[in-house]
Amino acid sequence: MDNTVYENNYSIIVEPKYGITRNSTKDKDITNNIKEPHSFSIDSGDRLDMTKYDTYSIDPAGCKDADDAFSVFTENEKLFLAIHIADPTEYIELHSELWKDIVDKTTTKYPSNRAPIHMMPAQVLELSSLQGDEFGNEKNAITVLTEIDTTSYEPINEIKLLFTRIFVKRENAFSYTNASNICDSNYIINMGLKISESLKAKRALRTKGTKLNEVSSAYPVYEPNRVYLYQDTKQEQLTKQMIAEFAIFANSFVGEYLKINLNTGIFRTCNANRWLETVYSEISGEELLQEIITNGIRADYMSKIESHDLVGMPEYCHFTSPIRRLSDCICHYLLKYIYFRNTRMVVGPFSESELDGLATKCLMVSRTNKKLQYLDIKFRLLQVMDNMIHDNKHITIHYYITGYSGLFLNIIICRIDHFTVHMSYTLRVRDYGKDINPKEKYSIRVTRVNCFTKYDQNTIPELDDHILIKSTQVI
Repeated sequence: MDNTVYENNYSIIVEPKYGITRNSTKDKDITNNIKEPHSFSIDSGDRLDMTKYDTYSIDPAGCKDADDAFSVFTENEKLFLAIHIADPTEYIELHSELWKDIVDKTTTKYPSNRAPIHMMPAQVLELSSLQGDEFGNEKNAITVLTEIDTTSYEPINEIKLLFTRIFVKRENAFSYTNASNICDSNYIINMGLKISESLKAKRALRTKGTKLNEVSSAYPVYEPNRVYLYQDTKQEQLTKQMIAEFAIFANSFVGEYLKINLNTGIFRTCNANRWLETVYSEISGEELLQEIITNGIRADYMSKIESHDLVGMPEYCHFTSPIRRLSDCICHYLLKYIYFRNTRMVVGPFSESELDGLATKCLMVSRTNKKLQYLDIKFRLLQVMDNMIHDNKHITIHYYITGYSGLFLNIIICRIDHFTVHMSYTLRVRDYGKDINPKEKYSIRVTRVNCFTKYDQNTIPELDDHILIKSTQVI
């Protein structure tokens, strides 16, 4: 398939769903007062200066919205881990036009063919992003600080929440690939990996959900003249897991902190313990992911405090990505309210009903955005398949059937040749009388992929026929 045809179809089918990019003229109007103090601004003298510590950020290549960074350092013969989170709410007056705009957008979107559509306007993004800086610009942060045992690499003693100033040198801002290439020789990254493995091992005692960390699916990479599948190296996977474990640790601590100090907030919840008890102990990450998809297990946003069983935490919130998620910004305001309520006597930033409404909005928008991401990834995977067929005359697809709704047959494509993927594929079926066993995997050789014209049918005709007519061979 001609790449031009794919891009034309992308611009018709997928791209409009993302919406328009930010309006720079409007952004100038709503960001006029971003540097002026407001009720929840932290005075510079109240921030702990942590600029003397080497601080690293690790993000996808080309990232402009770096929400997080970390430091590993020794002081008074003690080892510490500091997880630093960007502080964009420093520049956003609550209930201002800027805040209303952020609530309206709710999340950053990432189209595969163009720059992200940021939740934050460029001015706030530039001020708050923790990406490396060659000009010596310090950044505001909210930091979770913990002492680390030098033998077990587990957190010990009291965990602290601090408002800080940090500095990320340009040479300390890494892509996942670059960080993975130096993990053996770089002390801070090496220690970070040891700490994250300890954090994961501790979580594994509470939940089988840590098995998901084992999953390393290939993902489509879009470039103007080609689209291809990329499989993370083992070290890249470990580096991503490190950042994920730091985020889980910080999010769970802040969830507990909000419970103790406010008994409210916006929490990320997943009631799955009873279901997890039925999952056999030796299940692989791939199998667990398959079971989660098949059983419709998913997380919610709630103002009510409930556990997140897949993460293995009794309280869990989204705190670590405030530049790209509204839920995290709300969390930041609540943390600042706790900090100020006994000194400035500030009024609580959100009423109970407002938190309920914001939680519902975060949930609805996140689900809509996830569906859009699935659509984008599916489109690119079909494009990749077409390219692979053009190069090799055929591909082998491996799949399993997750269920039948009475009109749609739900399928997951789990491998394309030797690449592990997770692609949702829906086939319109009037009457499907065959027994469905989600544990059975099937394979078929494919020589043709249609240009992406519809989401739910007729994109891989040979696969459609294979499912509905031809006999299948269990692999």
